[in-house]
Amino acid sequence: MNKNLNFRIDIEALRGFSVLLVIFYHFDLDIMRGKLINNGHIGVDLFFVISGYIITKIILENKKNSFSLINFYSRRIRRIIPLLVIVTTISLITIFFIFDYFLIKKNIKSAYAIVTATSNLYFWLSSTVYQFAEKNNLMFLHFWSLSLEMQFYIFFPLIFFFFKKNLKIIKFILIIIFFISYYFVLKNYEIHNLFNFYNSLSRAFELLGGSLFFIFSKDIKYFVKEKFFFILYLLGFTLIISYMYLYQNGGYHPNPQSLFFILGIGLMLIFNEDQKLYSIKNYFSKVGKISYSLYLWHFPLVVIGANLFVEFNDIRKIFLIMVCFLLSVISYNIVEKKFRKKNTSNSLYLYLFLIFFIFGANYIVEQKKNKFSNFILDNFYLADESTNLLKNKNKYSIRKEKNIFSFKNDSLNYSPQFNPKSKNRKILFVGDSHSKDLFNVFEMNKKLFLNFEFARYGINLVDFNNERKKLLIDSSNFKAADYIFFSQRYKNEDIKYIDKLIELSKTHNKKIILALKKPEFEANNYKNQSILDLYYLKNKKINKDESDYFFYKKLNKQNYEKINSIIKEKYSDKITLFDYYEIICDNQIKKCQSIDEENKKIFYDYGHFTLNGSKYLGKILYQKNIHNRIFDN
Repeated sequence: MNKNLNFRIDIEALRGFSVLLVIFYHFDLDIMRGKLINNGHIGVDLFFVISGYIITKIILENKKNSFSLINFYSRRIRRIIPLLVIVTTISLITIFFIFDYFLIKKNIKSAYAIVTATSNLYFWLSSTVYQFAEKNNLMFLHFWSLSLEMQFYIFFPLIFFFFKKNLKIIKFILIIIFFISYYFVLKNYEIHNLFNFYNSLSRAFELLGGSLFFIFSKDIKYFVKEKFFFILYLLGFTLIISYMYLYQNGGYHPNPQSLFFILGIGLMLIFNEDQKLYSIKNYFSKVGKISYSLYLWHFPLVVIGANLFVEFNDIRKIFLIMVCFLLSVISYNIVEKKFRKKNTSNSLYLYLFLIFFIFGANYIVEQKKNKFSNFILDNFYLADESTNLLKNKNKYSIRKEKNIFSFKNDSLNYSPQFNPKSKNRKILFVGDSHSKDLFNVFEMNKKLFLNFEFARYGINLVDFNNERKKLLIDSSNFKAADYIFFSQRYKNEDIKYIDKLIELSKTHNKKIILALKKPEFEANNYKNQSILDLYYLKNKKINKDESDYFFYKKLNKQNYEKINSIIKEKYSDKITLFDYYEIICDNQIKKCQSIDEENKKIFYDYGHFTLNGSKYLGKILYQKNIHNRIFDN
């Protein structure tokens, strides 16, 4: 194929525009913060539409009757694998210098998903919120989109291969899958937003939208006069910018409104005229040429910067963006261009090297595991450990913990089940992640609470307005429970739903206990270090009396006192209330529990308990006989 004859500067320019959106979105420069850049994540979606268009273009312009799957896959391997191996390897080496055990292990686990082209599924199953990007400290979070494209490259050409003699059937299949995908988004984007974000089927309508734009481009242009081409091209760009400016809920993406920017980029692809805006296209095409390198390098640099610099300001971010461009120019010329000309086997050897390298890195990190002191600084590790009693019972499932339940079997998989034959009182802890902590307080001390059984169900008060409420009611643990013990990090808008919780409990003959909002301390810093971690690092030692005094001074009373007063005033005469403050702080001696007798932390952030902290606080609760009071003993 004559590369120059088929090269389209506008497509390369669109790639450049798309990757710049993603880069500025992730680096989050203060000087550029605003509605447009806040939606810069749609740069990835634009890539999907472009990919669908280009791959269809490659297949059809190479005459589908003589289309070779082997040649197609070979080209994709040489295009994708070499740079993927280089970036992943260097990133894995880097994490050993900036992370502790748990985060190294977490990154290595995500690296396994890279080599199996399942990163999008892995990050869904591990409940990784893309919008929190660098806060997740995952070097390879951005690989979710690359894995999705790799899946597309594997399966999409098969349609043309098996039906290469009938373009009408191909069109029909693509249109059907497009509408199935869009319907899937309509059903899931609000209720199962994380599932929707990472799911391959949710993105299929974007990729197939690009494919259909190419297939029907000649037919569409036939009905439009040439004098309107440039107007429609500008209209397409306007639709993209309008979507970015007007739609501000990135947590629900893709969504039904995504059709606007898909249509926008489709109009730009169909009605492009190279001579119009040529200088702008030429500039962006230079960025587009190295867009793959830019995309792979930028996110590891974001994570490194967020962890290396005490203050990750715009100057440092701009410096790293420049480093990203420098690395991308180098890797494009040394890696991308050269390996495209080499035999495919060279790329496959690199791929095998990466697999062995990941296994080797995993072996090395396991040697670091036993180097922890009692005072553990790795709060990601402590947060994960706090879910140990609620880990998925299904050993074949990749997703091991879940905070909010969205599916029928979540209660079975992510909670112990009550024994129907037992006469013990059954306490179901219900709520957000703080109900997990409350469950741990009792379950870690179950030898003290001999006449009780404990289970947990993850749901927010606002969910009493949607389908999750029915899932709760239908769960076997809810049906068997004697008590509903609710805990959440309440906001003012949550209070109106407490009446619905009370009504639900009465309707189903359950006794209800409502935990007040926890005492809160200062939030962790950008390195996920708690105020106690910083105190420990400054003093090079830890003493319980001193740290408890220090902790009391760091109470964020404005975060919980006012809302707790509202709840007490409204519900103290109606239901049993539980105040965490009784087991955490003491106003008379001006202390709050910070560590236990073995110098192990009680909290891993502003207010969540460590597993050891739950055990320690549970003993205090038992010693104060609080359980007999709240459970009507």
